[in-house]
Amino acid sequence: MEKIAELRQQLTALKGEVRSLNGEGKVDEAEAKLAEVRSIQKQIDIEAELDQSEQRGVEKQMEKREVTKQEENILQANTVSTNTDEYRSAWFKVLTNRHDEMTSEERSMMAKVMKENRALSSGSDKDGGYTIPQDISQQILRGIQEMNSVRNLVKVVPKKAPSGSYTVRTGVAAKLFNTSEKQAIQELKNMEFEEITYNVKKFAGFLPAPNELLNDSFVDFVAEIKDWLVESSVTTENEEIFYGAGGETGVEGIITSNKFKSLTAPATLDIKFLRKVKNQIKQGYRKNAKFVMNTEAFEAISNVEDGVGRGLLAVDPRNEDAYTLFGRPVEVYDEIVTDDATGKTHILFGDFQRAYYMFDRQVFEIKASDVAGNAFLTDQTLFRGIERFDGKVIDPEAMVVVKDVVVATAQG
Repeated sequence: MEKIAELRQQLTALKGEVRSLNGEGKVDEAEAKLAEVRSIQKQIDIEAELDQSEQRGVEKQMEKREVTKQEENILQANTVSTNTDEYRSAWFKVLTNRHDEMTSEERSMMAKVMKENRALSSGSDKDGGYTIPQDISQQILRGIQEMNSVRNLVKVVPKKAPSGSYTVRTGVAAKLFNTSEKQAIQELKNMEFEEITYNVKKFAGFLPAPNELLNDSFVDFVAEIKDWLVESSVTTENEEIFYGAGGETGVEGIITSNKFKSLTAPATLDIKFLRKVKNQIKQGYRKNAKFVMNTEAFEAISNVEDGVGRGLLAVDPRNEDAYTLFGRPVEVYDEIVTDDATGKTHILFGDFQRAYYMFDRQVFEIKASDVAGNAFLTDQTLFRGIERFDGKVIDPEAMVVVKDVVVATAQG
């Protein structure tokens, strides 16, 4: 709008000059100025069309956000509260096959929960379980975070709706321009905003448990379920965030997405190459960056020395069990695999919180059956655990992936 106002001022001045020249009989000069008038008018028309296009884009984004908000409100309005004693009691009864002890209200409540969770499944996979009570779900999440989980590495965005869009900012900050009085303020192009779409995926697995577990107290039963889901979720989430297949049905993996910068490691790691890795991302990202690797890569780097024979890995003075490389934290995740055939693996370096987002429903579901599979014949109950999340690369400039890091002797 400011650009259009400036052009209109120029147009008014030019028209005045044309009238003045024409009044003085300077027809040729007036005609030349008239060409400038036409050019300025054309610029105004173009700017006006651009403004309208941008406004339509903003309105479309606002409509999309409003639809997402409406979906979340409807979802919340239709959701059974899982943080009540009534729900906790009904959940325990239905999972431990105490159906004869359930009231009609409890049966109705659990049927509604099952219907809601089936609605969250995509495509033809309309299956679900009973939502684990909220306080137990929070215990599971805390248990996951206490382990070596990618939730402590990437940014986790809680989401109630199973799909939607999320506005993210990419890039690093740059200096402001020195602007004189009445001088037009220049646009900062160092950061951009983008709409990221997410669609949570369902991950499920079975736990065969002896029927004696069903006779245990609520506390003992919950402890078994919690421990199982914590361990299973950590393994699932770590592998998916690193190696997810992406696309419509998979989580986008950090290593498998091929969206980040990549470097091929030399046959032998040295200080020169590792420093090059650090400098592959801008300084604005480096201040919160981390090195992430598996144990074998950690051992390989522990043998690298500087020019005076000192190891590059340094003990973090704040934590004797933690290490740094060039002053940046080093974290070990053994879900990053070493290829047995080549003896090669990956090393990651970057600001993971800005590079990658995990969109998480933050609730878990569970269902039990004593007839599925061979459960009836083996006097067991099969518990099916379900969690739902998605993962997306957000800022490809925030991380570098080092490939072909030799850490073992190739086999075959």
